[in-house]
Amino acid sequence: MHGGPVSGFSISNNLLANDVNLELSEHQQALGTSVRDLSSGLRVNDAADDPSGYAIASSLQTHAQAFDQASQNVSEAQNAATVADGALAAVTDILLRIRELAVGAASSVDSTADREDIQAEIGQLLGEINRIAQDTNFNGRSLLDGSIAGNQPAQSVQVVVEANSVLLSSAANTASNSPSSFLLQSAQLYTSAVPPQISFGIAQDVTASPLPQTVQVDSTQDIVAGQQYSVNGGVVTVESVDAANDTITGIFSKDVGKGDQASTIWGANIVGAVSAGTQIATLTNPEPLYAGEILQVDYNSFATNDLIVVQQVLSSVSFVANFSKPHAANAPIFSDNGTGLPNPTGGEFNLSFSPGVTDGAPVGTTAYVIETTGSGPNTVTTIAGTGVVVGGSVSDSLIAFPKPISAPGGSLEIIELVGEGSTPIVNSVDGTIKLTVVNQSGTVGVQESFYDTATQTSVTSPYLIQPGQSAMLYDGVVTTLGHFGEADVGSTAYIKVLQSVAASSSANRPALAVQSGSDEGDIVQIGIPAVNTNTLRISATTVIGASGSDPTLASEDAIGQMDYALQQVTTIRAQLGASIVRLGIDQSNDDTAATELTASQSNITDLDVGSATTEFTAQQVEIEVTTSMLQQVNSLPDEVLKLFAQQNPS
Repeated sequence: MHGGPVSGFSISNNLLANDVNLELSEHQQALGTSVRDLSSGLRVNDAADDPSGYAIASSLQTHAQAFDQASQNVSEAQNAATVADGALAAVTDILLRIRELAVGAASSVDSTADREDIQAEIGQLLGEINRIAQDTNFNGRSLLDGSIAGNQPAQSVQVVVEANSVLLSSAANTASNSPSSFLLQSAQLYTSAVPPQISFGIAQDVTASPLPQTVQVDSTQDIVAGQQYSVNGGVVTVESVDAANDTITGIFSKDVGKGDQASTIWGANIVGAVSAGTQIATLTNPEPLYAGEILQVDYNSFATNDLIVVQQVLSSVSFVANFSKPHAANAPIFSDNGTGLPNPTGGEFNLSFSPGVTDGAPVGTTAYVIETTGSGPNTVTTIAGTGVVVGGSVSDSLIAFPKPISAPGGSLEIIELVGEGSTPIVNSVDGTIKLTVVNQSGTVGVQESFYDTATQTSVTSPYLIQPGQSAMLYDGVVTTLGHFGEADVGSTAYIKVLQSVAASSSANRPALAVQSGSDEGDIVQIGIPAVNTNTLRISATTVIGASGSDPTLASEDAIGQMDYALQQVTTIRAQLGASIVRLGIDQSNDDTAATELTASQSNITDLDVGSATTEFTAQQVEIEVTTSMLQQVNSLPDEVLKLFAQQNPS
């Protein structure tokens, strides 16, 4: 009961009835709340029921619904990736079929008509690859045409040695797993950044003198009499070599200390005139030659200045190189960039030379000013000054000299080493190199042929490569051979060479973005590059080749093309598979998060039905009791009337 105790009777107010009525109203309100909670199944129906609980529950519900939608997004993305993978499986089958056809066409038994039939099928299959790339889509979104490529990494230059680099029968006395037991011992792209080190160490202190001195060195290997070497900012001119005692006799232009390293600076002349193109050059004296070495011809003439690359060493005085210009007999050839220096000054000097396959010396290396006096046997070469390379390009070097060069007599020239630049000698086209062991007039050697994939033409070198020798005849690839012999005549090996491809990025081809979580930025990207005959580099695939080309070489090139294409498709499928796995994990995480968040929300908002039912029953009982009491207290005013009736009997 509400209010204080009631004593006596009151005419103006039925205080007891008022108290009972208030209690009845409260019980009815509580019963209404119980009815609402039981009918909705919720403890919190609106913010007034539990303000903080309502706010928390609303946030949990928002994220739970978002995770449910994210799970659906991920499921759709998985389906799209699966569709793309299915299309790529079809492309893989096509590539395998083309490779099978190319293997068949590589046999010289097939006639021209046979190859034309094979090529007809290959053409249809290539067309089908392009159709698949164009038509594969999910919900109207193309998948394999490159429109969702996103950022694709660069593809490095590849040198692929085919599996038929045969084990040599004449190498039975060597271990079967030794590289020299195979026709092709190694194949790699040559880079001018890492030239062979042709140098030697001085094993004692030496004082400069115009007279010859006999000096101990750490090794006489590769040291050539008549050769000049730079050491400690000076020059040593080697007059003779004693290999038995590891000593040299030479003239030192500057003091050197024990342990100083001497490096090659050599010069010679070409015996006979050479024309432009791939030619054999013969030198006037032996020099340290190696495949990939970069030399300069006629460095003092801008009209005939030429940078060349030694492609094949035939002997200590002859080599094969591709000359960009013709050169007269007795043309000078050097292992350095150089030019006359008629007006030496301090500061910066620009050393220019004709652009070639390499750049100048790296920044920070030393350039030398050489002063030559006398002639014939009385010729003396000294270092008049040194500078530092501070910049340059493919056609010049910028050299800084700390002070003017003093030239009391003789002629001056400035030199820097070539073949040590940072620009690699890269291949210019896709193609296949074929190595064949032949016997030409009793000489057994390997003859190289090159098939240009783009032009479908082939060329064969007239120069034979001997066992164990290295050569760089085609496409910047240095091949080193094993120890083959006459028993291996007819053996072949193939090298597939591919150009590098720069990284691809375009704002118009963004990767497929999948909102995989409930919050902003929860995105998974799936990039699928274009998968067509151009991107797979097989659009020029043929087993026939251009007129006059070796058809079997064209077929071998096709095999290499298919191997590369299969590798690319396999990589893309592996990436797609990884994406599908990741999306599956994302979906599982989304489903789990949605379930747990819903459970947390339920803990806050859901009704405890047992307790609510008990409360409902209690309120019903309270209302029945209170209603009865209200009925009784409403009869109390009748007692007052009885009092009046007793005082005034009628």
